[in-house]
Amino acid sequence: MARDSMRVLHVTHQYPPAIGGAEKYIADVSEELARRGHVVHVYTSRSRDYATWANELAGFERRNGVDVYRFRSLPRGKATWQLLHLGVNGYRRTGGQLYEFLTFVGSGPLCPGLFWRMMRSSHRYDIVHLSCIVYSHVAYGFAAARRSGIPVVVTPHAHLEEPQTYDMSYMWHVLRQSDHVLAQTMGERSFFVRSGLAPQNVTTGGVGLPAKEPPPADSERSRRRLGLSGDDFVVLFLGRKTRSKGLDVVLQAHAALKRHYPQLRLALAGPGTEFSETLLARYGDVPGVVDYGMVSDEMKRDLLGACDCLALPSTGEAFGYVFLEAWSFGKPVIGVETEAVSTVVDHGRDGFLIRPRCASELAESIVHLVEDPDLRHRMGSRGQEKVRRRYTISRVTDVVEGVYDRVLRQRRRSSS
Repeated sequence: MARDSMRVLHVTHQYPPAIGGAEKYIADVSEELARRGHVVHVYTSRSRDYATWANELAGFERRNGVDVYRFRSLPRGKATWQLLHLGVNGYRRTGGQLYEFLTFVGSGPLCPGLFWRMMRSSHRYDIVHLSCIVYSHVAYGFAAARRSGIPVVVTPHAHLEEPQTYDMSYMWHVLRQSDHVLAQTMGERSFFVRSGLAPQNVTTGGVGLPAKEPPPADSERSRRRLGLSGDDFVVLFLGRKTRSKGLDVVLQAHAALKRHYPQLRLALAGPGTEFSETLLARYGDVPGVVDYGMVSDEMKRDLLGACDCLALPSTGEAFGYVFLEAWSFGKPVIGVETEAVSTVVDHGRDGFLIRPRCASELAESIVHLVEDPDLRHRMGSRGQEKVRRRYTISRVTDVVEGVYDRVLRQRRRSSS
């Protein structure tokens, strides 16, 4: 059934070409809603790197049918990071409002222009959708939307094992006072309901890939382009190279296995950090590690086509978008048994789940896949089918669109 056109405002910390799961989620939903005939505007920062909030991008861009308005943010330097760490640690100890304020300032992005634009123009929209509660824009965006009397939907992207991503009183205020919360996984929804949010106001939305046939598997050509042998067993780590993503766990497991499996190769792809530079220097004498750094979309496709499995032992995932990407190429995955990821990866069926920061369990999972090619194929095929069935952008946007409709109907009923 066709729906009436809505005027939708999405407010997010960053937007493509900035890279990240939250960035991709809101862009995919924005573009699909625009394709369906809705008017979609995005308010965001001019940053492509949350580490600095540097103002690198143009103030306006029309991107695939979506009007993207970008606003200058205050930079995040060493002193601001220190404020953030002081605030988070102090709030964990005392719950004091001063520490909460320091966390708000240190998190960013602090975009005064975005706030004032929302104060002036929020009333022009039917609904405001705030994305990624980890950052401060959600708090002042919520305040501006509420002042205009506009319904608010929130997608938290909360990392449940990292309380600093959701456990501040101003974050809970937004979650509890919003008209609806779109959780990414059943695990996240269950957590918020247990924490007191009304079950009828929390819906599992998820993330998705384009609804099309998976890319053709041409592993040999991809391996030739990447300088990998057809006899190599390639484990892919794809993500920002931080401790929370588990880079050190992957390297530890690889080093332990390399003596017994000389064909093992570990391919690393994603933005580097000071942590990764120090770590890779420590593992510099371990053979079989190839760091590709930041990669283009084309090289990412080659890596996914060339690898035998994806290993992302991250303790900080709201969903784990790269699991879908690996499954779309028919590759098994290895993740961590967190509340969110456990409702995405079916252990023993389309991948393995290990305990947080357990390199021995990661190594054991890799060994199973090295020694059993049929298991690799079965797991990858099941993951591929799961993506086709459950994780498409169209299906995710159906859920989001349905939530918007429900919220607007409830608002009309309450005001009549």
